[in-house]
Order: sequence, then C-alpha cells, then structure tokens
Amino acid sequence: MIIIIAEKPDQGAKIAAPFPHKKKQGFIEVAPADLFPQGAIVTWAVGHLCELAEPEKYDSVYKKWSLGSLPIIPDKFKHQVIRSKSKQFTLIKSLITRSDLREIIIASDAGREGEYIVRILLQL
Repeated sequence: MIIIIAEKPDQGAKIAAPFPHKKKQGFIEVAPADLFPQGAIVTWAVGHLCELAEPEKYDSVYKKWSLGSLPIIPDKFKHQVIRSKSKQFTLIKSLITRSDLREIIIASDAGREGEYIVRILLQL
C-alpha cells in the first residue's frame, strides 16, 4: 500500500481526483489503477498538526521564565501534537503503521515549510 500525505484536505482531494476513489473521514481511498496497482490512500496534515513544545517540556526551570532567561535555545527542539488536531494525527499514525505499507509519498507544498510539516508528523 502507498500512502500519500498532503498538507491540506483540498490538496488531497486534487491528488485523488483523477482516480476512482472513495472519500472517508480524514482520508481518501484510491482504487487500484495503472499508477497504483494495489490502490493508495491519500490523507492530509490539515496544515500544521504539530508545534514546538512549551519551554517547561525542556526543563522545569522554564515553567516561570523571565526576560533574563531568554533566549531559550535547546540543543534539540521538541514537538508536540496540537490538541485540536490530535484526531487527524491519530488517524495518520494508524495509516502509516499499517503492516501492508510499503511507501510514503510526501505531497505537501513545495518548499521547506511544506515538507517540514510532514516530516515532523512522521517523526512523532
């Protein structure tokens, strides 16, 4: 199975449009076709699904920070799922952990931000 991850729902719909497909909740199932002999699943990140973690996730001392403790620059940045978008994140996580998955196609906006949105999603 191939999973295609777009950045937004309308992008996902445009990707699936040329193929026979069925719209589901949070994804589109593409029927087998010449380009996708086993079919495919198109889903989307609804823009930013993840955000930088709050300062206290790095160190409890930052629970109450002051101007004197700025800038806060961690060795490695941490990310978390945006609470209001956790349903779509959980759906994508279930899709990319399928046992029949053999390929993930990143179909986000061209450029660093678009790819970063999907790569952070895949990391989490």
